[in-house]
Amino acid sequence: MSLNLKIPQIILQKETYKKLAGENENRVRIYLGLQSNDDSKQYELCAFAVSAFLLGSGDVYVDYETPVFKLERQNVDYSSRTVEVRESLKRYRSWRAGELDTENEYAPFRQYIYPSAYLLTKFELHEIFNIQNKKEAQIEFGISKTMDAMIIPGFEETKEQKCEDEVYNNAVPCPPNCDDRSPYNS
Repeated sequence: MSLNLKIPQIILQKETYKKLAGENENRVRIYLGLQSNDDSKQYELCAFAVSAFLLGSGDVYVDYETPVFKLERQNVDYSSRTVEVRESLKRYRSWRAGELDTENEYAPFRQYIYPSAYLLTKFELHEIFNIQNKKEAQIEFGISKTMDAMIIPGFEETKEQKCEDEVYNNAVPCPPNCDDRSPYNS
């Protein structure tokens, strides 16, 4: 199946985590987007992180609109560029639905594999940034039946995984666990 998707390194820095988590250690939701391209059929994934807080006593997490950070090698504050963020997320959802490359017969199946976002747990981020005192965490993806987010403490230039590194994969995909009221989930 042709994915037509370039996946760059996605890094969550400790400083960004601290800004998003705040004093209450809110959870972090990572939305997936697509970089604008030059009409080539090769698309590049990008990721944006927002803070998500527990609404009431249920399992509903609501996103704050700002701050929002683009997760690159150096995280970039996009809080003043939320329109650009939403356009990127909309472009990704169109790709995910198979609307950007309709000639690809497998494109419509992406919606069953690729989620729109991931809600990361307090446990894994607290462990990486506060207990292990890492300066960054790398987000990678693995596919079994759907694409899973894997969070690796620290950052490695190469894709070689050290045996002693613990990989966290407790992220909750969206859908089904989304904030339907979020401006980034429309």
